[in-house]
Amino acid sequence: MAPSTPSPADFEAIFRATTSPLLVLGTDLVILEVNRACEEATFRERNEVVGRHVFDAYPAGPDDPGAGGMRDLDALFRRVLTTGTAQALPVLKYDVPFADSPTGFREKYWSPVSSPVLDPGGEVTAILHHVEDVTGFHEELVRIERAYRQTHTPAARDHTAVAQRGYERHLAQATYDLGRYRELEEEASQLRRAMRSRATIDQAIGIVQAERRCGPEDAFQILVTISQRTNTKLRDIAAGLVSLAETDPPGPLLPDTDTP
Repeated sequence: MAPSTPSPADFEAIFRATTSPLLVLGTDLVILEVNRACEEATFRERNEVVGRHVFDAYPAGPDDPGAGGMRDLDALFRRVLTTGTAQALPVLKYDVPFADSPTGFREKYWSPVSSPVLDPGGEVTAILHHVEDVTGFHEELVRIERAYRQTHTPAARDHTAVAQRGYERHLAQATYDLGRYRELEEEASQLRRAMRSRATIDQAIGIVQAERRCGPEDAFQILVTISQRTNTKLRDIAAGLVSLAETDPPGPLLPDTDTP
């Protein structure tokens, strides 16, 4: 029997449980979905932002009168839509609404990466926007720089020990950052694959519904049955069915799953 293939509900559960803040944007930059980590990082609940244009949901803060952060993000999204490839930005200052702040905004720094969600034809249908909140790291760099400027050059007898401790801390942080980056890249890659598979499976479910005149749950079960009988992954069954629908003349595409 073929390995169990996650259902659409499983994909949603994975998305919601991922610890990295994620948004899904339509090609018109309207927010389609956010996960819990994004809600926590931006202090905005899902029902406050879904269905709104991303820059209406997250407007520019008062410390960014020229809306430079917004312009940079907009350019990032446009590059993804134009090229159909993942795009990234250096650390970006983009404050978020925060009711308990005197200004109504909380200062935030982000490391953003946007990836396209492609349909089987390679067209961009959505954007998966992944951000890492690096505000704490940025504040630590500012604190270190301030301390550095206020510190005199150590005496010769202390210099080697101080430099060695500093290098050890730097090496430990760099090792951690590299490991974290690789974890996040793998998470984003898995989500992109899952979303592409889900889009193909949804198309196949629609084809089965039309041919067999059944509901989506029954159509999905038909695909699962074929997957189990043929020992083929569900996403491959779905992709093959979509391909057949696009290339074959009208007529039944699926075998009758009621017969052996």
